[in-house]
Amino acid sequence: MSSQSSLPVSSAQSGISLDARTLIEQLQQIRRSSPAELDWDQYCALMRQLCKASHSAVLRLIPGADSLELLGRSSELATWSPLKTMPPGMDLLAKAGAQGYSQAPAQDTDGQTWLVLVLALQGLAGSYLILNIKPQERSQLNELTLRALLCIDFNQTPSIATGIVPPSDLTAMLGLAAEVMQQQGFSSACLSLVNGLCAQWQLLHASLGWVDGDQMEVVAISHLDRFERNSPQTQLIESALLPAVIQGREVWWPTLNNEMIDTQGLANFAQDLGADRLVAIPMRDAQGVTHAVLLLAFSGNAPAEVNLNHLQLSLELVQPRLADLRLRSLSLRQRSEHHLTALSQRLFGPEHAMLKLTTALGVLLLLYAIFGSWHYRIHASAQLNTDATRLISAQFDGRIDKVYATAGDLVKEGAMLVTLDTRDLEQQKNELTAEISKAETEVNKFRADGRLAETEIAQARLAQSLAKAQRVESYLEQALSTAPFEGVIVEGEKKDLLGAPVKKGDRIFRLAKVEGLYMTLMVTEKEMRHILPQATGEVALLSHPDHNIPIRVGSVIPVAQVKGQEGNQFMITAELLEAPQPWWRPGMTGLARIDVGDKNIAWILTHRVVDSLRLMLWW
Repeated sequence: MSSQSSLPVSSAQSGISLDARTLIEQLQQIRRSSPAELDWDQYCALMRQLCKASHSAVLRLIPGADSLELLGRSSELATWSPLKTMPPGMDLLAKAGAQGYSQAPAQDTDGQTWLVLVLALQGLAGSYLILNIKPQERSQLNELTLRALLCIDFNQTPSIATGIVPPSDLTAMLGLAAEVMQQQGFSSACLSLVNGLCAQWQLLHASLGWVDGDQMEVVAISHLDRFERNSPQTQLIESALLPAVIQGREVWWPTLNNEMIDTQGLANFAQDLGADRLVAIPMRDAQGVTHAVLLLAFSGNAPAEVNLNHLQLSLELVQPRLADLRLRSLSLRQRSEHHLTALSQRLFGPEHAMLKLTTALGVLLLLYAIFGSWHYRIHASAQLNTDATRLISAQFDGRIDKVYATAGDLVKEGAMLVTLDTRDLEQQKNELTAEISKAETEVNKFRADGRLAETEIAQARLAQSLAKAQRVESYLEQALSTAPFEGVIVEGEKKDLLGAPVKKGDRIFRLAKVEGLYMTLMVTEKEMRHILPQATGEVALLSHPDHNIPIRVGSVIPVAQVKGQEGNQFMITAELLEAPQPWWRPGMTGLARIDVGDKNIAWILTHRVVDSLRLMLWW
């Protein structure tokens, strides 16, 4: 393979992104070369960028051998092979040779998924373009296929057909399809289609009818922007379109090969129009359902058979676009009816067995929900509590020196809990000792000198110093805090207390006895009305979620408590119906379920929504 010397180096090969027009111009320049001079690598690089493909390649079937020759490639990966990503068991090359192009999802050895698009190169027998398109481009697959089809024609000298119908040139048909797909309205798109066919093929008439269920509606007539829906000519067109809907394929008048088909509607319209030949072509979707019918009228000596393959290919590309524009053009009521009709067809059509089975099961489940009942339980947060608690607080201002326990510890009576730093108190004690000694000396001196007034003053200062010393001595004794009884520390973390400054009365620890335990439950305001006196339930603590503790509802505190975004909640005390376990600790939390009896299933599933709607719609 040799590159054409007059062609510039493609920007696609150098990694520069080009717009679609520039890419098509470069591709047209390449296609003017003779097959022997074509730069296939450059062609693949341009097509890969034009069609947003990750990989592209051109293969040629070697005559007389069941093998393929690689003419050119362009890929993100140096090791990519076009044959490795072909889906097994599908001959996409043969299908592309028969209808122009083929496509299928595939997966390579690395698990990467692709959409493989295979196109037969026009004018180069046995040559195929392979494009691997990423799945995220599926929404643009029709447009990308149209782009590729516009650039695979390598016919150097187009053939000239005889007869009234010019050759169905693929490029011309695809250009018309591109023009139709660019329209933003349904009417303008249909009119572009029929007018474009009339202009290219010099037709007497072209019209398009749209199928809505059992009804046929003429939506476009060539060279007429407006027409009466109930006019005689429109009714003749509708009757001429019906045979193609019934047969599900193109219908000619006069019929080909003496087919036994009712073409009276076509004959009546041909007589009214003065046409020598008519053909009605159905437009089908991927499932084979006819959505529209195209009617073409020829004049002159028409050949016995006309090849409409290229036109059919273009109609396959524009059909999804026309269907989407048609749905958008309908009113809200019509769109609703369309969706309901499609839904009913999916539900009750013979081809939807699984859907019907699912619907039947859904109906059964609905009946069960209406007439059945479940055991209903109310969920609430729970905490293990006891009223036998004692606060351990600071007896004077200072700083914590040592901490001997932390939250969760089980301590014995008299066990050391915390000591405060006494260095300042010791210093004060020493200073007061000195003051007392000085005051005693002054008292003795003034008494010896007979100075009664000074003696009384000195004695007062001595009494004051003694009182201060007594208070400091009391603080020193209270610097060490011990457990007043055996219990569990439920508040106070060692890591937070060590070295922390405290003031007199500040809480250091909370000590609780492991006796007299009960549960406090927090129930939301919406569920409180379902709580019955002496109702039973069970609690699972977070520390042992596999152990369910039976409980019985006791008293309800009749004052709501606000719990942030959870809203108002009511506190309920519950009696424990099980002997205390060694691992139970006051302050443990968990989840509770309170039995309220059997309730209707539908009510269980919907009562919260119904209550919210009642509040919203109340006035």
